[in-house]
Amino acid sequence: MRLSLARVKQSEGNVLDFRFEEDIKQIRVKRDDLNFAGPVVVEGQVENIGDRILEVRGSIKTCVEDYCYRCLTKTQVELNVSFCLKFSDIPIESDEEEIILFSGDEIELRPYILNEIVLNWPGQILCKPDCRGICPRCGANLNTTECDCKDEEIDPRLSVLKQLLKGD
Repeated sequence: MRLSLARVKQSEGNVLDFRFEEDIKQIRVKRDDLNFAGPVVVEGQVENIGDRILEVRGSIKTCVEDYCYRCLTKTQVELNVSFCLKFSDIPIESDEEEIILFSGDEIELRPYILNEIVLNWPGQILCKPDCRGICPRCGANLNTTECDCKDEEIDPRLSVLKQLLKGD
C-alpha cells in the first residue's frame, strides 16, 4: 500500500485520490490472531494542507471473522473504519495531533492501516444482535434449540426472598 506523493507535495491544495485492495488473511496481535474473511479495501485521498503537512483521509472496509461472544458460532462481521492521518517530511511539534514523519516521495500506509484495524476491532462479535447464547447448564445453543434445563436454582443468600412470594 505505497502512496506516491511527488505530485501532491508540489503545492498547497493538491489532492490525490487513491484506492488499495489487499488480501490479508490474518494478523497477529500479542497472542491473538485477527482473521479476515475478505480483502481489505482502503479508499481515500491525500491533500497538501500547507506547512509541509499532508493529510490522508479515507475509509477501510473489510469482513472480519471470529467466534460469537455469546454462542461461540463462527461468524463474519463487516468492518468499516474511517481514518485521518497527517504526515510531514520535516519534524513538527504539535500538542493537538500526531504528525507522522516520513521521508522521500512515498508513504507506506500498510502499518497505519493495520493499526487502525486493530484499534477498531470489535470488542464483542455477535452472530446476530439478539443472540441468545448457550445454556450454562447443558451447553445447548439456544439460537437453534430449546433445552429442558430448569432454572430453579436460587442463590442461597437470596432464598429468604422466595418466602415473600409464597405468602401471596
